[in-house]
Amino acid sequence: MSLIEYPTENYNSYISEDDADEFFEFRLNADSWDACGNKEAALITAFNSLAELNLDIDPTETDQLDILKQAQCEQALHELNNDLDSPNISRMSLGGLLSVNFPANQDQTPRYSERALSILRPYLSARTVTRTR
Repeated sequence: MSLIEYPTENYNSYISEDDADEFFEFRLNADSWDACGNKEAALITAFNSLAELNLDIDPTETDQLDILKQAQCEQALHELNNDLDSPNISRMSLGGLLSVNFPANQDQTPRYSERALSILRPYLSARTVTRTR
């Protein structure tokens, strides 16, 4: 799958690879972006992660599209710096008598970039559940 930039139909990114390169040119601690061998995959993965959020944002508005682009770049960097798809293992058995327990207090990497969420905070909608009797 290749990167399809918004507003093209069936898009899977708000930002092009070239524009992301320009964004990261002026971003501190973006070495993992420069070293990334598949920037398209990083951007598409970040786009898919952000698509899971309940956002009240309109990409047809230029300023809101810019916010989405920034958030997508920050999420891509976060995902490059952290292995978010690795399972959180608490116990492993190597068969027979050998079993290893991992400490329960091991730090867990948050799913979303704190910077991306900070950028999107004004547009995040809380899902609500209505109870009726």
